[in-house]
Amino acid sequence: MKSFKLKWWEIALAVTGIVFLVLGTKWVRSGELPEQQIVIETGGCHTPATILNPRITNEPPGTVIVLHGLSANRRIMIYLASEFAGHGLQVYSLDLAGHGDDTDAFSFAKAAECATAAVESLSRRGKIDPSNTIVVGHSMGGAIAIGMADHIPVSGTIALSPAPMVLPQRMPSNLLVFSGQYELAILHRAARALLHASGGTRARPEDFAQKRAFDLRYVTGGTHTSLIMDRNVAHQSERWIMQCLFPEIPPETLALNLDLAPYAVANKGRHRLAGSVLGLIGILLLFPFCATLLASAAGPPRREPLVDHPPYALSLAEVAVAALAGVLALTLGIPLKFLHIYAADYFLSVLLIVGLVLLFFNRDLIKEIWPPRAWSSTIAAIFALAVFLSLGAWLNWQLADAWLNGPRWMRFAAILPITLIFCGAEELALGPLQSGKRRALRFAVFLVLRLEIFLACTLAYYELRSGQVLIPLLAVFLALFSIAQRLGADALRKRTGSAAAAILFSAILVAWFVAAVFPLT
Repeated sequence: MKSFKLKWWEIALAVTGIVFLVLGTKWVRSGELPEQQIVIETGGCHTPATILNPRITNEPPGTVIVLHGLSANRRIMIYLASEFAGHGLQVYSLDLAGHGDDTDAFSFAKAAECATAAVESLSRRGKIDPSNTIVVGHSMGGAIAIGMADHIPVSGTIALSPAPMVLPQRMPSNLLVFSGQYELAILHRAARALLHASGGTRARPEDFAQKRAFDLRYVTGGTHTSLIMDRNVAHQSERWIMQCLFPEIPPETLALNLDLAPYAVANKGRHRLAGSVLGLIGILLLFPFCATLLASAAGPPRREPLVDHPPYALSLAEVAVAALAGVLALTLGIPLKFLHIYAADYFLSVLLIVGLVLLFFNRDLIKEIWPPRAWSSTIAAIFALAVFLSLGAWLNWQLADAWLNGPRWMRFAAILPITLIFCGAEELALGPLQSGKRRALRFAVFLVLRLEIFLACTLAYYELRSGQVLIPLLAVFLALFSIAQRLGADALRKRTGSAAAAILFSAILVAWFVAAVFPLT
């Protein structure tokens, strides 16, 4: 069989990807603000922080402390942080315990304790003045920001889709709450509880002067995650911040000043976000070109045998039953608890159970992929590592902390055998890669298989009280990653003719996703 050669469209995509990377880098650079990386060490906590300083010659009128949500990090909040700094405010964006670069073990109590300790430390050292400081938090970070009211008398608080919480003894000064239209019901209830506890909406100038302003705003079309990149949310937050800092100035005047801010100042966050997304697309467009080059090094692709594959309906039934049985079994205990990864120990346990069940029912097909071709598998491993290192480096620069630190590399090594079992079983259930309508059907079945596992975990949260709320919250990211991973694995399998190469590629990427995204406990 002839080797898989480069096609014109692969070259065209690669050229476009390079152009996107160059433009993305240029846009990011044009939107960058002076920043400094520090670690706030206090009270047994080691809290990494990014300080964004505005490009102004006079003293900033105030400071914003930015707190991210569960399974996020300070880099995900870069859009909001850049918007605030672009309008003349000093910004501290923190990594919470077990997230991003923070290697402290995660728990909700530890995250709140360390965030509060970090802000108190900044205040004691004269780095911030609580009287002109506003705390902005998303999800878990929103709940922590609200809870700080019992410890630090800041000027204002903004909570984007705050997580359910025990209300503080006193409500925060000048509290603004955002709630997205497509939030989980429990998050809508948390927002309404804050409205009830605050006694209703108050947003007159005298309310800000007396530090008792409150407003709950619903974002049409907003999801839990979209709020942190919503231009309207950022703009409304900036208006609220200015009212907290300058309650004596009419709100119409403050709004006009914000609207008339110079383009070069006011659009820093949007430049960085647009450039980051464009560069990410550029890396993905390079994938087919690089896959073909690497696959050609493995030699001519072999033609896959057309085996008697089990009906897809049977595979779907097996996964549905295995996933439901798995979440029921996990009510007795989580076998992978030793991994010390919040929610991922549960999620991986479900994947392991589903994988073992599928391997048992498809054991006669294992001989079709074993033993693997050593060189093809090596190429797949190298390619998977190259993919996640390049994506991780780009994301880590601007969008999210996807670069593995020491503890996360250790988790990656521990997770990989589990993902190999699951991805191997999944590849067997999907069968050989064909073309045309058969390939489209195979991809659709893959989506349904992943959906069944996700729905089982979601059902366990709502009906079995599993407590694994992070899995439903990550629904969009899990879906996008699954689609990208499948497309990449199929592209590699087509170019090498090796199911084992696709399995190894998928397993490495899934292990990286879990190790990079889920908090460490």
